[in-house]
Amino acid sequence: MAAATRNATRKNSVSSKSKVTKGIYTCGTCLKEVKDSDEALQCEVCMKWFHIVCEGVSKELYAVLVSNDTINTIHWFCKNCNSGAVKLFNIMNNLQSRQEALEKRFEKLEEDFTGQKEKSCDKLEVQQIVNNAIESDKRKLNVIVRNLPEVESRDNNDTIQVSELMSELELPSENVVETERLSTRFTKDKKPRMLRIKLKDMKTKRQVLQKAKNLAKSTNEIYKNVYISPDLTYEQREEDRKSVV
Repeated sequence: MAAATRNATRKNSVSSKSKVTKGIYTCGTCLKEVKDSDEALQCEVCMKWFHIVCEGVSKELYAVLVSNDTINTIHWFCKNCNSGAVKLFNIMNNLQSRQEALEKRFEKLEEDFTGQKEKSCDKLEVQQIVNNAIESDKRKLNVIVRNLPEVESRDNNDTIQVSELMSELELPSENVVETERLSTRFTKDKKPRMLRIKLKDMKTKRQVLQKAKNLAKSTNEIYKNVYISPDLTYEQREEDRKSVV
């Protein structure tokens, strides 16, 4: 006999055993019939019935086991199942301990993963900031010119148009380092492509942007609709747009 934590059925009293009428129960030890009048217990593992005498259970203990006060709190195993049940419960306790350890390890891994993810996001943000700074530095001497007429020709490099534009702005064309149209093809309506001009230094850039405000008042019709602005990155344009809104 042993106490355990597994629920099972047990004979409720010494004199009541009505279930036997549907069949004959035999003692798992002596193999003789277990009658209603016999003092017997049912093992909660193998579910066999046993005479208390065959299992060495005292009458005092039997009375406790079949008492209504203990029927659902104290559990009984036969001698044969008892040793196996102890091993089983030890294994279950060990598995429970291992499960708890694994759960703690999983929680730790989850915390580490969350931390690494946050660090990764921080690295991406830093990298994005660095990339934006590099791109902004590349454009710092550039201006974008809109609506400046161009010649529809493969070998046209806008040298003449830019030189005349600088003259209109009353600035030396020698301060222009390079030029580039921002599209490889003409639009269907033949509208001039935007032109990027890289200038010699920041002083020249400031002068170009300042004098460009006067193009709308030019006596030359070509330049009245020409607009010049800084060459901004996408992020800078978005910031400007938000500040205007």
